[in-house]
Amino acid sequence: MNQYLAWFNEIPEEDLGDSAGGKGASLCRMARAELPVPEGFIVRSETFNKFMEVNGLWDYVLEKIGSIDFDSHASLVNTAAEIRQHLIDMPFHFDMAEEIIKFYTSLGNGHVPVAVRSSGTAEDLEDASFAGQQETFLFVIGNDDVLKYIKECWASLYNDQAIFYRREKGFDERSISIAVVVQTMVSAQKAGVMFTSNPITNDHDTVMIEATWGLGEALVSGIVTPDNLWINKKTGEVTTEYISEKETMVVRLNERGGTKEVPVPDELKEAPVLTEDERRQLVELAKKIEAFYGKPEDIEWAIVDGKVYLLQSRPITTMK
Repeated sequence: MNQYLAWFNEIPEEDLGDSAGGKGASLCRMARAELPVPEGFIVRSETFNKFMEVNGLWDYVLEKIGSIDFDSHASLVNTAAEIRQHLIDMPFHFDMAEEIIKFYTSLGNGHVPVAVRSSGTAEDLEDASFAGQQETFLFVIGNDDVLKYIKECWASLYNDQAIFYRREKGFDERSISIAVVVQTMVSAQKAGVMFTSNPITNDHDTVMIEATWGLGEALVSGIVTPDNLWINKKTGEVTTEYISEKETMVVRLNERGGTKEVPVPDELKEAPVLTEDERRQLVELAKKIEAFYGKPEDIEWAIVDGKVYLLQSRPITTMK
């Protein structure tokens, strides 16, 4: 196995948490279980560690963080920005960049749109959650941009929110690392989140689904109120259904990548996002995933031409 990179099915189970991070480990497990996960690879945490070592960044980062006056918001924000920029300005080790380009090119012709997602090695721990603190970049295209956004993901380990959170939780900065997921982009026509059990009512017999048009970033960023469905796992009965007025959706910007917000077409604004077949597919996947993990899960999904893809899964920590 490559020392820097691995396809989703290559990292041994015992190494997943340290090497692939929380998000990456979940994708690797789902891919191995032959669940519908878009193809991709992990830029292993060992790659980040090597990058930091080769460029002499560990001592620099520790010195900078040690200089922060945590009673001063400006000190935290400004120092964090300095650390991130310094990391971004450092060069890739030649072999490292070459291997990343080889893996990316294997996904297609070197112009395949991918999602480049941070995957921290301390994500989704029982006593701490770093979810949402690091970066995700969508519709990234071409060798140069893939390399650029991998470094941006690494640098996001040192945003002010993450540095402050780790200090509050007592994490040793030298024990923190980060992997990056590079995954074929799903140009979602519909997307959302799904809870395999209902965390609001603590009901293990109900799947809760939130759905919107376009990419799921509209939902994650809070710019749209999604449709909301509660469906009984055993009978398939929809016990609660709220169809929202959806004004905005996130779609691909252009053939060079990126995303943009656009108005939802008038005929779709008050229309249900999901068909009956798509609802059924989601509920069946919810049951499979919950059985696979042995506990309730919070899932991000996307739909293209009626086919459901799984983009992420993490434990629901609030269920009893």
